[in-house]
Amino acid sequence: PIKSLHLAVIFQAILDLTKPEDLHERSSIRIQRDQAQGWIFSYVGVTCDNFEDTCLLAGLQPAMVRTFTYNAIKSGDTDDIRRKINNLL
Repeated sequence: PIKSLHLAVIFQAILDLTKPEDLHERSSIRIQRDQAQGWIFSYVGVTCDNFEDTCLLAGLQPAMVRTFTYNAIKSGDTDDIRRKINNLL
């Protein structure tokens, strides 16, 4: 159950970060996107430690999660990203 919880936190952050921007989106969506980006891509400090601990407790390597997320953002294919995450669940 703990591993599943940490996986869900990571996947939600990836989903928040890769959600396509919309001109009329609520400000809370932009804030969630910014927070997810800061959490995943911080390389120093408490935020970085929290992300890395969460990854390790989920059984994932932090560098792999960062690479996957970076590639997901770069691809811009939100449907494919969500499909891949659903396959992991």
